[in-house]
Amino acid sequence: MSFREKSAWITLVTVLACFGVYFGAIATGNVSGRGLETLHLLLLCVVGLIVVRTALNLVVTLTTPKDGRAPKDEREMLIQWRSHTLGYYVLVVLALGLFVPVHLGHSALDLANFALLDVVVATLVVAVAQIAMFRRGA
Repeated sequence: MSFREKSAWITLVTVLACFGVYFGAIATGNVSGRGLETLHLLLLCVVGLIVVRTALNLVVTLTTPKDGRAPKDEREMLIQWRSHTLGYYVLVVLALGLFVPVHLGHSALDLANFALLDVVVATLVVAVAQIAMFRRGA
């Protein structure tokens, strides 16, 4: 497994874990979805994401030092380009779909959470696309 595929796996797992906690708490009602309690949980999840991703990327870099420092070859650049293009399309479609909660009467904070969910889903799509392309050898 290459360094960049490991990095995509790290992104997938950490984003799922950190934002799974955040959106899970909102969906189950453990957080009211309003006010400072939600903001504190979001900040905690973002800081946790940064710390865990940095630590895991450091471990991967130290275990495969040559692979981590090597410049991207053509295949890796193509995989990055394709996956980010796919993620962009997903983000655009989801962002255009934000008019639905607006018309259903959701608050501005709910819309912000829906927009954050859109970004998280697009990030997951990019990571899954990269993993699939690395596995497939595209």
